[in-house]
Amino acid sequence: MRNRMFSRILLLFLLCSSPPLIAEEAGGWQFDSLVNNPTGAKSDAQQVYEVLLKMLDRWNAHDIEAHLEAYWKSPQLLVVLDSEQFSGWQQLHDSYINGYPNRDSMGFITPARIQVKLLKPDLALAVTWWSISFPNSKLKIVGNTTMNLQKFDDGWKIVAAHSSTTDM
Repeated sequence: MRNRMFSRILLLFLLCSSPPLIAEEAGGWQFDSLVNNPTGAKSDAQQVYEVLLKMLDRWNAHDIEAHLEAYWKSPQLLVVLDSEQFSGWQQLHDSYINGYPNRDSMGFITPARIQVKLLKPDLALAVTWWSISFPNSKLKIVGNTTMNLQKFDDGWKIVAAHSSTTDM
């Protein structure tokens, strides 16, 4: 267990401290928060990035309803958190509402890195590295999330996501 946690910490350190890569060298990522500085007209990759930033901002505001606006409101939404699976937007919603009756217990999330790659004009892959701290405890959770986002008439929405976490 200790070696597994050390390996995760080392991997997170290496990912967050490695020198920035230009998008082409980073495996075709069109947006990387360690490299890009959004200006001018917004590309689809930048729009996806902004959706993810808004989602994280809403988490920090402890606004579950607004946080969930980033997700596809469909029974076909798939979200996996470690080994727990949520099938459909409603199940995810209910889990958050029931899991955080005291919104202050949600903690505060800090993104370390966000990368976005367009797979098709209406489909994107995003990877985020983040940490959550809790003001009333020394507990800190670090993790990463891989998401598929689809472009709909009302904007980009997460249609599938998988998060892996570890306690620090």
